[in-house]
Amino acid sequence: MGKLQTLLRVFIILGLGTVTFFYAMFQGGFVSWFLFYSTTVISVVLLLVCLMPIGDIEVERKFSADRLVVGEDLKITITLYRKFPFPIFYFVAEDVMLNKNEQKTSKFIIYPFFRRDFDFSYSLNGLKRGEYQFVKVKLHTSDFFGMFKKMKVIYVKDDVVVYPNFQEIESLNIYNENETGVNITSQRLIEDITSVAGAREYIPGDRLTSIDWKGTARINKLMTKEFEQYLGQRFLITLDCSIIDKGKAQIFEKAVELATSLTVHSYKKNHQIGLLTIGDKANGYPINLAKSHQGSLLEHLAKLNYQLGNTFDRVFENEIRKIATDSIVLLITTRITAAMVENVHRLKKKRVQIVFCFVSETKRITEDENNKLHQIMGLDVLGYVVSGDNFRVELKGGEAVAQKS
Repeated sequence: MGKLQTLLRVFIILGLGTVTFFYAMFQGGFVSWFLFYSTTVISVVLLLVCLMPIGDIEVERKFSADRLVVGEDLKITITLYRKFPFPIFYFVAEDVMLNKNEQKTSKFIIYPFFRRDFDFSYSLNGLKRGEYQFVKVKLHTSDFFGMFKKMKVIYVKDDVVVYPNFQEIESLNIYNENETGVNITSQRLIEDITSVAGAREYIPGDRLTSIDWKGTARINKLMTKEFEQYLGQRFLITLDCSIIDKGKAQIFEKAVELATSLTVHSYKKNHQIGLLTIGDKANGYPINLAKSHQGSLLEHLAKLNYQLGNTFDRVFENEIRKIATDSIVLLITTRITAAMVENVHRLKKKRVQIVFCFVSETKRITEDENNKLHQIMGLDVLGYVVSGDNFRVELKGGEAVAQKS
């Protein structure tokens, strides 16, 4: 409300009181004086509302829990404390929350009158994955007639994180072929220094302890030893966060759920695990024992947002050189492109083991997707099509499931 409008309304109230006073003086009688006193009381209350500030108010926000899982309900209780109990007839309270850059408000009417402290509660049901930032509480009030409106903003910040859902995975059967072509079950990837298979030119990401110093000195190029390798439990979950359009947002949520399920599975099996999420940029957590940083991984997956467009392939190409050769990359994506096939080929050149998980709306994928998936599998990569709600079944066994539409 502008100062000019406020001043004008004050003059109207004073003028109304003056008119009723002169009317009572000249007219006399009970009715005229009753009208004057009634008008005076109302005018005084209106002027007090105009002149008195809302005052200092402290806000405390309490949650039924600050960490939840998708689908759970959240109860919020907000308590307001006033230092001076000036009679306020009502407050319209707004609790302002940010979620994925969208602002949402919850409104309530409170009747404090002379009370110093008062509270109100509300619930958010069936929460979706993400970070919910409660940033401020707005209080609106006015007089009976709405002539003098006031607002106070109290900044009080609280966060609630809703973790992705996850499914129990009994086992993740991953196979690798050694040089004799024999499949062996998953054990920690070990380099046996007594069985050197050969030497090759050094690639960024190779262990420094594997450098062949004699070979390097002989040909004046940095060389690294190649050992007999066995599949292990050093997993790097790589999640493609780019989607074609917003219509694929639900499929992306399924991909996040799969990444979360693999993280929880690794925690229970005491595997070493890392996380790499790629949208318009890469965010990574180095491979470590799952028990040591499971909370950080789940927190990151909870706050993760998708990116529109094809941003993954370009960024992932730059990340390939940083991936250690003794890790197993669990690549989770909602789309298959020619550039992705090429990036998988680059990883295989580094002798990195890969498990490719294609998250789709249906098991019957398109012919183009099916062809590209088989190109990837032709690079000695284990592939899965994940489309249902039972990861335990879809990730069981050692062969990919792909059907032409």
